This record gives sequence, C-alpha cells and structure tokens, in this order.
Amino acid sequence: MPDTLKTLFKRIQEGMEGLAGAVMGDRAERLLDDEIRAVDDALHGARGEHAAAKARRVANEQHQAALATRIGEAEAKVEAALRQGRTTQARTAADDAVRLQAERSQRMEEGQDLAAHERQFAHVVEQLEGRLRRLKHQLDILRASNSLQRAQATVARRQPGEAPYPEPAFASAARMKQRRSPTQGTGAASQRKSKNKKTEADPAQAVLDRARKRITSSARKR
Repeated sequence: MPDTLKTLFKRIQEGMEGLAGAVMGDRAERLLDDEIRAVDDALHGARGEHAAAKARRVANEQHQAALATRIGEAEAKVEAALRQGRTTQARTAADDAVRLQAERSQRMEEGQDLAAHERQFAHVVEQLEGRLRRLKHQLDILRASNSLQRAQATVARRQPGEAPYPEPAFASAARMKQRRSPTQGTGAASQRKSKNKKTEADPAQAVLDRARKRITSSARKR
C-alpha cells in the first residue's frame, strides 16, 4: 500500500477514535447533567425539610416558654390561696401547675427530638451541597475535555498534506519577497557590471567621474 494511502487510513482511524471519544464524552456529560438535576432536586427537598424541622423546633420552644409562664402563674395562685386560707382553691391551682409541668416535660422531650431531626436535615443539606459542587466541577472539566477531543478529531480528519491552518499574510509576503530577491539582485549586479564595462570602454568618462567626485568632496569641506 502506498505511503500516502497508509497515512490517509491512519488519519481516518484516528478521526474515528476521536469521534467515538467525543460521543462517549457527550454521553457522560448528559449523565452528569442528569445527576446534577437529581441532586439539585434532592437538595431543594432537604432544604425544605430542614426549614420545616427548624420551624417545628422553634414553635415547640415557644410553647415551652408559654407553659413555663402558666406554671409560674399557677404556683402564684397556690401561694395566694394558701395565704388566704383557701385550701380548695390552693389544691385546684396546684393540680393545674402539675398538669402544666407534665405537658412542659412532654414538650421538652419532643423539642429534643425536633432538634435532632433539624441537625440531621442540616447534615443532609451540607452533604448534598458538597456533592452538587463536585458534580458541577466534574461537568466543567468534562465539557472542556470534550471540546478538546472534538478539536483533535477535526484535525485528525484532515486530508494528508492539507495545511492545518491558513498561511499568515506576513509569511506569504516574506516568501514572495525571497522569491523576488534573487532576480532583483541579479538585475542590480547586471547594471553594475554594465556600468563598469561602459567606464572601461570610455576612459574619458572615468576621468570626468573622478573630477566630479573631487569637486563634490571639496564643496563639502567648505
């Protein structure tokens, strides 16, 4: 097989391999893009759950504070009733205080669970945010790699001998100047040679030329 055809087949094969790599890169890019969307959706849901858990925890703490105020009021009623000798009223106020204290204890236990759930959702959000950042970084790198593979595949599919890039204008001008230079040099040399022959054939002209040079030199010294 001629070398030209071997080179052509080699470049075609390289181009096919580069194109296959680009296709696989496109598929990987789509998969990464799908995963990014899935993680982003999960992150959106986790943030909503975290916000809801925080709202429940805050509401629970506010309820605990309100119960603490009511417990204080009930105990104040107990003390006032005892001071006035109203045993029945003191007993009723004491029962209210016990009931409120039990409810507050239950709210405190629920608050601990709500705080734990809030921390869990916060951890999930943090993990998903980190995952999303890494996926986006991988996607940026993959897109840059795919662009490079496409460019390499395009270059590999060029015909043998085809210039990969247009010749710059200044390079073309310099090359043309080099081509013209020998001719121009030959013409100048021919003119000098012709002038020398003319001078040698006419001695009087040589004398006149030397005289003109002396006159010019003397005029410059003045």
